Amino acid sequence: MDLKQDPRCYTDVCINGKWYHYDHCGTTVYQLKGGASPYYELNKEPKTEAELIAMLESFSH
Repeated sequence: MDLKQDPRCYTDVCINGKWYHYDHCGTTVYQLKGGASPYYELNKEPKTEAELIAMLESFSH
């Protein structure tokens, strides 16, 4: 599925039991775990949900 190119949109995905929050039109992803959530910087802006998931899988190990 293509990600909407709208900064008001976001996608939350669960990978290996960890939830991640991605605000569209950016490269920052936050892990949802309460309190001060760790964030990760993506190499580029993902265009599809599959591309986002593939990028996040490297952080979920």
